[in-house]
Amino acid sequence: MAERIAARYQYSLAAVRRLAALYGLERAEAIVRSLSSPGCRYFLRVNTLKATPSEVVDMLWEEGLEAHVFSQLPDAVYLPIRGPYRVRRHERIVVADKAAAESVYMGADLYAPGVVSAEGVREGDEVTVVSPRGHLVAEGIAMMDGDEMVTRDRGLAVKVTRSVYKVTSVRGLKVYREGLVYDQSLPAIVAGHVLSPEPGWLVVDMCAAPGGKATHAAQLMRGEGRVVAVDRSEGKCRRIRENVERLGLSNVEVRVADSRYLDILMEDLMGADAVILDPPCSALGVRPTLYYERGEREFRSLSAYQRQFLRVAAKLLRKGGLLLYSTCTLSLEENEANIEWAVRELGLRLKRQSVFLGSKGFLPVGEYVQRFEPDIHDTPGFFIALLEKV
Repeated sequence: MAERIAARYQYSLAAVRRLAALYGLERAEAIVRSLSSPGCRYFLRVNTLKATPSEVVDMLWEEGLEAHVFSQLPDAVYLPIRGPYRVRRHERIVVADKAAAESVYMGADLYAPGVVSAEGVREGDEVTVVSPRGHLVAEGIAMMDGDEMVTRDRGLAVKVTRSVYKVTSVRGLKVYREGLVYDQSLPAIVAGHVLSPEPGWLVVDMCAAPGGKATHAAQLMRGEGRVVAVDRSEGKCRRIRENVERLGLSNVEVRVADSRYLDILMEDLMGADAVILDPPCSALGVRPTLYYERGEREFRSLSAYQRQFLRVAAKLLRKGGLLLYSTCTLSLEENEANIEWAVRELGLRLKRQSVFLGSKGFLPVGEYVQRFEPDIHDTPGFFIALLEKV
């Protein structure tokens, strides 16, 4: 049965078996099926230092977009996602890499760096965009010849005219340009409220790019205190700085470093009031996912890798300081098992979460942690834990 699900949805057997061990085969298939679509709602976090959710919704309606206030959080609004629509298969095919195909699937245009092949395509042709495994994701008009698509490192390759799903592109909207919103999933917004950092705190975000949780913390702190956002490459940190500037936040510092060594590299971060850790993970929760390839070895190695960050996070915290741990995956070893290890080995204890919109987790720590499950909550798969240093 697990083999059938893996073959039908093009998921690794290791991933399906993990979901089945937690949820049973029927739920595992429902989760995988849900992950293949973007869901029904696209969330935006409102920058409440500049606007209210009602004001943002009114501005979106003025631009001709349907939008709604999400009543269960003080800073969230959402737009409906349309689809699925039927995409025709044209004679000319453009193959996009996995990441680009998943964006085009939701209505984004295809740019040259995301093109894998485009044999026989000429500028002006009607084309179908497919994933490397043949999923039809969109149709559109070629904006350059196929040989240019695969050799150029920039430029619009295909102007999409019809995609399987249609998600409003907010980045061209006034509310985005003026820094009134940040596009962020519902569980990630919930995570910020679970931490609920206070004005004047020192908050360290260890794997911060592109800056969603760090900027949310700065917003909740009303611009008072320090948020230090760290990531390991200049490119990632550039994205954080762009978002900080757009949102108009003055209390965020961005630093390039490998966060596994922050206790050695940056002594000024010791004694932090809170640490945010959303480490690299297996992403068995990201929506939409057209196919999934991570195997047994990667699940095990990622769990061990995450524990390196957890160990340093515990060192950075002052006594009584808070650690917000979150992932966009549903595997047990990257979530509850890591939290049990942290409680046992690092002098941390779990705290109950004041904002709880998901489901309880597994293992004895399950009463304290929060899972978002795509087939139930219409969200990405997501995990949240809150711990205190004792």
